[in-house]
Amino acid sequence: MLYFWIDHTDMHGPLGYGVTAFSEGDAFQLVEGLGYQIYVADKIRQIATVDEIPHRFVREHMGPIVVRGLWYPFTEVGAGA
Repeated sequence: MLYFWIDHTDMHGPLGYGVTAFSEGDAFQLVEGLGYQIYVADKIRQIATVDEIPHRFVREHMGPIVVRGLWYPFTEVGAGA
């Protein structure tokens, strides 16, 4: 499993998306599968630890990173779809 942080550019949306997935493509599918919109300007990067996420708020309000699925914004454990 890989950990990704997606910097989100919509100021009316979440600060970004944290997702554990098999690949970048899988990460995008998981995020969009939960009804979130990914924009062309959004940047995805693989991270090794949550310390690489620039937002303290995210680190304090995220779900478990070790399970495949969206951990920020956190809704439930697992991929869901």
